[in-house]
Amino acid sequence: MLHAGLIGVLFATAACGNAEDRVVVTASEAAFVPVVESSDVFVGVPRLVLTLLEQDGQPEFEDGARFQIRYFEPTEGGVKFHSEAELQTASVEGFQYFVATEVPFSSPGTWAIAVTVELADGRAESTPRLAFLVEDHARGPQPGDPAPTARTPTATDGVLERMLQPADSALGMYERPASALIAAGETFLIVWASAERCAGRRACARALEQAQEIHNQGKITVLHVEPFGRPRPAELQALIDTANEAWSVEAEPQFYVVDADGRIAARFEIVVETSELDAAIDAVLR
Repeated sequence: MLHAGLIGVLFATAACGNAEDRVVVTASEAAFVPVVESSDVFVGVPRLVLTLLEQDGQPEFEDGARFQIRYFEPTEGGVKFHSEAELQTASVEGFQYFVATEVPFSSPGTWAIAVTVELADGRAESTPRLAFLVEDHARGPQPGDPAPTARTPTATDGVLERMLQPADSALGMYERPASALIAAGETFLIVWASAERCAGRRACARALEQAQEIHNQGKITVLHVEPFGRPRPAELQALIDTANEAWSVEAEPQFYVVDADGRIAARFEIVVETSELDAAIDAVLR
């Protein structure tokens, strides 16, 4: 059930029709608020990653709860209801992420979203609307774009000296830079994730575990780059900063699958299921 500390506006699930489109929950009324975790939000973005937060952390929901995202598009007078869809969920050691697919951002401007949690007993609770800017174009490389040819750091550059020591079986993820793999026409997966925790969460540790698991399978080359975190020597830091800028790494983790033509075949941000990664990898290996 809802966390005992939550207070908010409860309404019948049946209210989620056209009448509910006009209901606005204010921040003072809301039990929790939505947070956009995706760093690059633009017209045509294929997925949007969210979290729900309350004052003391993340709310807890009973099993069977359903999560709906509601989109509000910009108009001359503000925003109006556009559409709604069900959210997928992904849990990382108890912290819950929500993934929206088929995102309807068809024009740039200030869009808004709200999330409704529908409970098994027929109750529901909604967040306030969260307004944010949708850019005209992506800032970073997207599927179909050429992969950046900036050199990524390797073990010979000293990256392992300032990292948690990887297992011997994972050392291959630090042998060659992305630029060399692109030049050689090799397919690869590159995972950008810092130390165990990103912003106090375990998403980076999970991403690194996924990278190591795929690397150990041996079907595709896997690279890991730690973009932020520990202080490093100036030369190494400059190399990392240049690579971060080229790949437009603003939030982590980031996952890119690159095909044999040196183009981005798939990109996932923040959280992705291993089955999704496997499917994207299998697609470039066919």
